[in-house]
Amino acid sequence: MPVTRRQFIKRSAGMVTVGLVLPKFWLGEARADQPSFNPNRKFVVIQLAGGNDGFNTVIPYTDSRYYALRPTLSFKETELKDGNGHSTILSDGPFGLHPAMSEIRDLYDQRKVAIVLGAGYPNQTLSHFLAMDIWHTADTSGLGSRGWLGKYADLALVGAPSLSAVSIGSLDLPKSLSASKVVVPSIINFSLYNFLADPGYSGDYANQLNAFNENASRSFPQDTFLGAINSTAFESVQGAQQVQRSVNSYSSSVVYPSNNPLAVGLQMVAQLMTTVPEASLLYVSLGGFDNHSDQIGNRNDRTNKLIGDHALLLRWFSQAVKLFYDDLQEHNLADEVVMLQWSEFGRRPGENASFGTDHGTAAPVLVIGNPVHGGLYGEQPSLAASVLDRNGGNPEFTTDFRGVYSTILDKWLNVDSKAVLGAQYANVGFLG
Repeated sequence: MPVTRRQFIKRSAGMVTVGLVLPKFWLGEARADQPSFNPNRKFVVIQLAGGNDGFNTVIPYTDSRYYALRPTLSFKETELKDGNGHSTILSDGPFGLHPAMSEIRDLYDQRKVAIVLGAGYPNQTLSHFLAMDIWHTADTSGLGSRGWLGKYADLALVGAPSLSAVSIGSLDLPKSLSASKVVVPSIINFSLYNFLADPGYSGDYANQLNAFNENASRSFPQDTFLGAINSTAFESVQGAQQVQRSVNSYSSSVVYPSNNPLAVGLQMVAQLMTTVPEASLLYVSLGGFDNHSDQIGNRNDRTNKLIGDHALLLRWFSQAVKLFYDDLQEHNLADEVVMLQWSEFGRRPGENASFGTDHGTAAPVLVIGNPVHGGLYGEQPSLAASVLDRNGGNPEFTTDFRGVYSTILDKWLNVDSKAVLGAQYANVGFLG
C-alpha cells in the first residue's frame, strides 16, 4: 500500500507523539480565511462502538408496539427505576431512560442533556465498518477519506498549539479526526507517551534526547518535505514532554473507578483539559455494544433486565459522564465543554431468540453540557408494522445525523458547517 506524506511524517516521529504542524508545502489557501481557534470552546466525542440499542436507552414506554416487538427485553413503566428506586421517566415526553442511567437522568433534569431522536441517514447500512465510515466522515457514500472533525481541524487548527486535538485510549486514530493538514496524536497511556529510551541505563534518556534535539535543530527549508519531517519530529517530542510536565500537576477530588474503561478515558481527558489550556478537541470510545445475545440477564437469571451486557455498558457510560462533568465543574470548565455521544447504528426493534437484538438503523444521539439547551429534539421513529422495512423490520430515520454535526459546527465550534459537510443541514436547536 502506498504511504502518504502525512503517514510517513507520522511514522518518522517515532513512538512518542505526533503534534500539530504547519506543513507549508501542503497549504495554498490564504490564512485570512481560517476560522479563529478558540480553546475555550471545548468538544468531547464519546463513541459507543458496536451499535447501541437506542430503544432500550431512550425507552418509548407508552408505545404498545415496543412491547409487542420485545416481549422479553422491553421495560414496563413500573420497571423504569434506578437502583435507589427513583424513576428514570423523563418529565417532558413519553420516554424513560434505562434504569442504569440515573446520572444521565439527573443531568437531563437539570436541562444539560439534549436527546436527538431517530438519528440516521438515507439508505442506512447494517455493516459496522461502512456505518462507522459514514458517521466518521459524514459522507453517506462511504467513500470519504477525511473525517468530519479532520475537515474542521484543517480549517481551524492549522498552526494551532500542539495537543489542541487528541484521541484518547487507542493507538488507532478514529477516522473522525483524519485530516490533511494537521496530524492528531493518539494517546493510549500517559506513562507510555514519552521519548523512548533504554530503562536499563539511567543516562540513556538524556543522552538520546540531547542527540535528537541536536539533529532536529538542523536547518532545513520549511517548504520542503525534509523540513516538514524535521519539524514534525521536533514538535512530537516537545508535545510528549509537555504532556509529562502538565498531567502530573492534575488534582481533583473526583474519584474515577478503574474498572470502568470509559471513566479511565474521560479522566485522561480531564487531566489534559485542566492542565493543557489549548486541549479542546478530545475523542474517547467505549466498545462492546454489539449485543446480539445476553443483552439482559446472566446464566443464573436469564430475564433480569437490570443486569447483562447492555445494562453494564450504559452504567459505565452514565457514571463516567457524570464524574467527568463533576470534574469540569470543580475546575470551572463546565461552561466550556460540549459532549457528543454517538454509535454507528441502533438495534432492531424486534428482539431475537438469544436475549439480544440485531443490527438496526435509527437511534438517539445525546449532546451533553452546560452550553446545551436540554430536552427532546426530533421525532421518534414509528414502530408501526406498515413502516418498518422488509429487510429486518427496522424503522426509518427521522433526523439526519449531519444536522447534529452542523449544529455543533455552526453554533459551538464557530466554523461554517457547509465548508465541512459539503451541504447545509437544518439546525437541530440544542445550542444557542
